[in-house]
Amino acid sequence: MVNNVIKNQKLFQSQPNVALWKRHPRSKFLLYPFYACFAVSMGVSVWYTGRTILVSSIDMWRT
Repeated sequence: MVNNVIKNQKLFQSQPNVALWKRHPRSKFLLYPFYACFAVSMGVSVWYTGRTILVSSIDMWRT
Protein backbone atom coordinates (compact mmCIF):
# COMPACT_ATOMS: atom_id res chain seq x y z
CA MET A 1 0.00 0.00 0.00
CA VAL A 2 1.44 3.32 -1.09
CA ASN A 3 1.16 6.38 1.10
CA ASN A 4 0.58 9.44 -1.13
CA VAL A 5 0.05 12.02 1.59
CA ILE A 6 3.22 13.99 0.91
CA LYS A 7 2.67 13.95 -2.85
CA ASN A 8 -0.94 15.09 -2.49
CA GLN A 9 0.03 17.74 0.03
CA LYS A 10 2.57 19.19 -2.40
CA LEU A 11 0.03 19.04 -5.21
CA PHE A 12 -2.72 20.87 -3.35
CA GLN A 13 -0.52 23.39 -1.53
CA SER A 14 1.65 24.39 -4.48
CA GLN A 15 -1.02 26.48 -6.25
CA PRO A 16 -2.33 29.11 -3.83
CA ASN A 17 -4.13 31.23 -6.46
CA VAL A 18 -6.24 28.37 -7.82
CA ALA A 19 -9.46 27.25 -6.17
CA LEU A 20 -9.12 24.00 -4.26
CA TRP A 21 -11.58 22.09 -6.44
CA LYS A 22 -9.63 23.08 -9.58
CA ARG A 23 -6.15 22.04 -8.42
CA HIS A 24 -6.24 18.35 -9.25
CA PRO A 25 -5.14 17.49 -12.80
CA ARG A 26 -8.31 15.48 -13.46
CA SER A 27 -10.69 18.11 -12.10
CA LYS A 28 -11.36 19.62 -15.53
CA PHE A 29 -12.88 16.31 -16.67
CA LEU A 30 -15.46 16.61 -13.90
CA LEU A 31 -15.96 20.36 -13.67
CA TYR A 32 -16.43 21.35 -17.32
CA PRO A 33 -19.22 18.84 -18.03
CA PHE A 34 -20.84 19.88 -14.76
CA TYR A 35 -20.64 23.56 -15.73
CA ALA A 36 -22.08 22.77 -19.17
CA CYS A 37 -24.99 20.75 -17.77
CA PHE A 38 -25.67 23.38 -15.14
CA ALA A 39 -25.66 26.21 -17.69
CA VAL A 40 -27.95 24.32 -20.06
CA SER A 41 -30.39 23.34 -17.32
CA MET A 42 -30.52 26.88 -15.93
CA GLY A 43 -30.92 28.35 -19.40
CA VAL A 44 -33.76 25.99 -20.26
CA SER A 45 -35.46 26.69 -16.94
CA VAL A 46 -35.26 30.45 -17.44
CA TRP A 47 -36.40 30.14 -21.06
CA TYR A 48 -39.48 28.08 -20.24
CA THR A 49 -40.31 30.21 -17.22
CA GLY A 50 -40.35 33.24 -19.49
CA ARG A 51 -42.43 31.40 -22.07
CA THR A 52 -44.92 30.37 -19.39
CA ILE A 53 -45.25 33.94 -18.15
CA LEU A 54 -45.73 35.27 -21.68
CA VAL A 55 -48.27 32.63 -22.68
CA SER A 56 -50.24 32.94 -19.46
CA SER A 57 -50.31 36.73 -19.73
CA ILE A 58 -51.54 36.54 -23.34
CA ASP A 59 -54.23 34.02 -22.37
CA MET A 60 -55.22 36.19 -19.44
CA TRP A 61 -55.93 39.16 -21.71
CA ARG A 62 -57.88 37.05 -24.23
CA THR A 63 -60.51 35.86 -21.77
